[in-house]
Amino acid sequence: MAAGGAGTKMDPITRITPKEMLPVGRKPILEHLVLELRDAGIDNVLFVISSHKSQIPAYFGSGQRYGLEFSYRVQDDGAGPAAPVLAAEAWTQGKPFVLAFGDNLIRPAPGGPETPLQRLLNSQTANEDACSVLTAVFPADQVPPHETLLGAAPARVDGSPVTFGKDQLDHTAARWVHACAARWVLSPFVFEALHQCRPRANGELYLIDAVRHWISTGHQLKAVPLLSADVRFNLDHWGAYEDAVTILRG
Repeated sequence: MAAGGAGTKMDPITRITPKEMLPVGRKPILEHLVLELRDAGIDNVLFVISSHKSQIPAYFGSGQRYGLEFSYRVQDDGAGPAAPVLAAEAWTQGKPFVLAFGDNLIRPAPGGPETPLQRLLNSQTANEDACSVLTAVFPADQVPPHETLLGAAPARVDGSPVTFGKDQLDHTAARWVHACAARWVLSPFVFEALHQCRPRANGELYLIDAVRHWISTGHQLKAVPLLSADVRFNLDHWGAYEDAVTILRG
């Protein structure tokens, strides 16, 4: 569980309260994710936090009241968006793991047999992929400003897993594109890929850069698009937070 971001777009409240602990529907944002992971059958969770977010372990504790086991690591805040993954390397013990970003909430389609995370995990198990990611598919000219682009999508898809290779990396002429939807299943390859990845001009490492380079060398991942009735909130700015509070009230 990646929960180390500074939350500067939601300043000044995030100076005293981590954005992941802001309330949505009578629960902190992060508690919604804990329940999402539990519903998907995950029972061991590592929270990767920054040094000024002591409220998170104080609130969640050992995980006993959720029937889960919680651990905590403090990330290197200077490493950039890839810092939570790097901080988890020893904890994963060389096994595949789920990466969930703590500032993204997903409300599953009503009445669906599986949540988006469950569909992602089932796709991974069935196909034994080294890498899978939940995606949101957008028209190429209508991508919201806060999204992380993966690459071209063949067409507007609705839930069916798509094999994504190096031919899809160039999305300059694409009509549709995959944006990463904050849920990944990753294998140990990602640590080597990050260690070999060059930081950007700001000195920070980005997971998407390492994954895109890994794909460019001939590997493939499985992109699992959200259903049209799934609702995702990218809570790194006030507008999305206010929408989540309104829609998830109760």
